[in-house]
Amino acid sequence: MEEQKINLTDAIYQSLNDIFSKLFSSIDNSIYSLLDNLCFIDADILKNSAISKLLGNNASEGLLLICNALVIGFILYYATNFLFSHLTYTKVSSPSQFLFKCIIFVALMNTSLWICTEIINIISIITNLIKNLGTNYFGESISFSSLIDMINSKIYVNTGEFSIISFDGIIKSFCTAGLINLLFTYSLRYIMVQVFILTSPFSFLSLISDNSSWFFKSWLRSFISLLLVQILITIILCLSFSLSIDNSNMSKLLFIGIIYALIRANSYMTQIFGGISTDISSGISSIKNLKY
Repeated sequence: MEEQKINLTDAIYQSLNDIFSKLFSSIDNSIYSLLDNLCFIDADILKNSAISKLLGNNASEGLLLICNALVIGFILYYATNFLFSHLTYTKVSSPSQFLFKCIIFVALMNTSLWICTEIINIISIITNLIKNLGTNYFGESISFSSLIDMINSKIYVNTGEFSIISFDGIIKSFCTAGLINLLFTYSLRYIMVQVFILTSPFSFLSLISDNSSWFFKSWLRSFISLLLVQILITIILCLSFSLSIDNSNMSKLLFIGIIYALIRANSYMTQIFGGISTDISSGISSIKNLKY
């Protein structure tokens, strides 16, 4: 009877190891390859036909049509303020200044998609330069795929050697949970970048009036902050390949630090530049208020 209990315990233990081993391997092979596409944003994000359709190809289509209609509202607002300024003696900009601002910012509004594309291209070029430098120095492709291959080369995940209750099993579990967190975090960031592209005409339109110019400042800070995250991520990935990591327990703990640094990268960038954070480690409600 005692021997049967021991055999049953061993069978359950082995089954759990097999399940988690196959689960981790499946996640590694099918999900993590998406991290590089989600994290390292380039001009391909604008190939989504829905964005161009929503924005509109000219001033009489999509969101651009709405923004051009709102220009009339800004003109009426300025005309009303200018009229009452003679009665209340409040200071407003001259008609020539307002007309000049309208011409400049309406032109920027109607070319907002091109401006966003160039900003994304510049950030992408800087990111690729850092990745190429890392590849030349460390002889490894700077990517999440390479990082996961390095983790798996130090922590065995095949059925015959993997144990969920071992130190390697615990480390691998933390790494897997962290990388899944990254997957959701950068998926949210990917969507938010598209949202900011769609709202770009409204941000340039807001510059016409001093009372609404705060919206452009907040938009620009948040948009740039979301894009700059990938530069910080690239630097962290380069650092991970520069470390002398072997099969020691200390080196395996460094994997946890690397994953945690990647998770917190967006929050650190937000603290430096302001904007919003897409860190979902504490839930979707962790999106912070805009900092003006």
